[in-house]
This record gives sequence, structure tokens and C-alpha cells, in this order.
Amino acid sequence: MVLCEADYRCHPVVQACREQHFHCASTLKSHRSLCKHGWQLTAGRYGRNLCRRRRTATLVLVKPHGEVRYRDLDAGWLQVSKLAGLHVVFSRNGAARQILGLVTDDAEVSAAGLIQAYDRRWEIEQFFKDSQQLLGLGHYQNRPYLSAVIHLHLVCFAYALLTHLRIARLGAQGQRTRDKAANLSTATAQDQLRGLLWEDLVTYLKEQCHEKSVLAELERLRVA
Repeated sequence: MVLCEADYRCHPVVQACREQHFHCASTLKSHRSLCKHGWQLTAGRYGRNLCRRRRTATLVLVKPHGEVRYRDLDAGWLQVSKLAGLHVVFSRNGAARQILGLVTDDAEVSAAGLIQAYDRRWEIEQFFKDSQQLLGLGHYQNRPYLSAVIHLHLVCFAYALLTHLRIARLGAQGQRTRDKAANLSTATAQDQLRGLLWEDLVTYLKEQCHEKSVLAELERLRVA
């Protein structure tokens, strides 16, 4: 399933997903028009009234730092503006007053499944943030399409390598658990990777070079 924000859900995006046999899910803006039995409704007002009149289901998701409780309501299939018929779900995080609308073209996904899929958005947003700020995703300056694809692949490979390092490296004397290691930031993983490369370089130089003064100078430069 492809997750996207409401602004990016348009016919070209939906068509591209269908060509790849993917379903698309997105948020639903409160000013969107809904059509039910010939009646024109506003998504935000309809969601609030529906949650007030009908009983909502409870969904509990387990997070690394605790539980998140959602209250959801399946509104069924409705005509959404000019986007054709979509499965509409309204949800509320805990006791929050704001109601979030979600839509998808997947006929098999349940309301709970749609919320679980949308809940993964933070991981995706974190990936793009780290890739742009730390891994050079936004530093691409070449024009050929193939070069852009190669650059994107290299960034994804770097992120995958750092993710593997966060999960596999337990830390000194096993003091760090696997769960905590997986939650380390990308910047911390980069520092760990630099440390691994430095250790590997020193080991190689010790085998090839017997001048301790050279190793001492390299260590001084690294610390500086």
C-alpha cells in the first residue's frame, strides 16, 4: 500500500499506483466533499457528527515507548470529491478532540488495518528527514534521469547499512540491548560506522606499517 498526504492524492498518482498493482491510502481533508445517497456532505462535519451518533471501535497499538489508543469508525464507501468511490474511515487518537479522516481504494483492508498502515507514516517521514539532512538526498545536482536513480539508490543503501548497524551492534560488553540499539538516531549510527571504519583502518596499518609515530599522529588528528 502506498501512503501519501491528501495534497498528493490525485489522478496521476492513483493511476501510477494502479499500474504497479498497488493500493493507495491518504488522509482526508476536512473541506473535501462527500456524496452519500445523493447528499453532498463536508468531510470534517460529517466525521464529527458520525462519531457523535455512532459507537466507535477501539484499537490499541503497541509502541516502543508505550501504547497508543485509537477510536475509529468505519464510514464505508463514499464518493469523495472527484476521486471516485473510496473507503472512508474516521479516527481519533485517545481523548483528542480532532478527528482524522483516512481514505483508501483497497476493498479488503479493514478500518483497523488502514489506521495501522497510516500509523507507519512517522517511520517514512523520519527516513526522508534523515536522508535529506544526513545522507545527501537533497544534494543531487546532475540532470540525467539514470544518474538521479543511481543517487537515490546509493542514499537508500546508506540508510539500510546504518539501520543494520543500529540493530546488529549491541555496544560495548553487551550493555546495549537490541531494542535500544534499533532506536538509536541515524547520526549516532553514522558515528558508530566511522568508529568501525577507523578501527579497521588502524588494524590494517598495524599489519602494514610498524611506525608507531604514524599511528599516533593519525589518532591525534582523529581526536582533534
